[in-house]
Amino acid sequence: MPLQSIPVVMPWQLGTAVDAPIHTTSVQAVATTPQAAVAVSKLLVNAQAQMRHAGKSATVLLDRAKTGAPGALVTGPYFYVFNAGGTIAHFAFPARLDQEIGERLEQTLAGLDATRTQGLLLDCVHLTYINSKGLGALAGSSSRLNLHLFRVPEPIKKVFAMTGLDHLIALHEDLTSAVMALVAAHLAKTQHSA
Repeated sequence: MPLQSIPVVMPWQLGTAVDAPIHTTSVQAVATTPQAAVAVSKLLVNAQAQMRHAGKSATVLLDRAKTGAPGALVTGPYFYVFNAGGTIAHFAFPARLDQEIGERLEQTLAGLDATRTQGLLLDCVHLTYINSKGLGALAGSSSRLNLHLFRVPEPIKKVFAMTGLDHLIALHEDLTSAVMALVAAHLAKTQHSA
């Protein structure tokens, strides 16, 4: 099934107390079905809550989640942006990160405010080609924006290995492991700067 952009509004609470205030996070999920979008959103919202409220657990209220109509098809790599507010957005790119698209990626990443961005997760499952411009854009923003890649195809992994960028940019097998690493890196950076 094709991936689509599916909006989800996910309510959550800190802790498990029934009377705890309810927060909401708007997620631009990328998934095959609304049910899958809710599952992805749960994982992402938990991560964002952990980054915003270190040391506290969040309870996602799945029974109150609301999904919107599926939107545009996502046929290339896309990344989730965790910001300090109540949203998790995504930006999608074509499957080939050539010179022109690499420049667009570079401009998009440069436009993100590192003081308001908790991290980025880049799903590379549909990435078929990346040139030096695309590699440079990712490398230039990896530490500044807490960038983590997941589901990287083997030919693309080889490009990262040949250029040595696999030592600079974190590559993960799946979304779950990328989310765990993103949260750990954010919390370590926050503790280090405190």
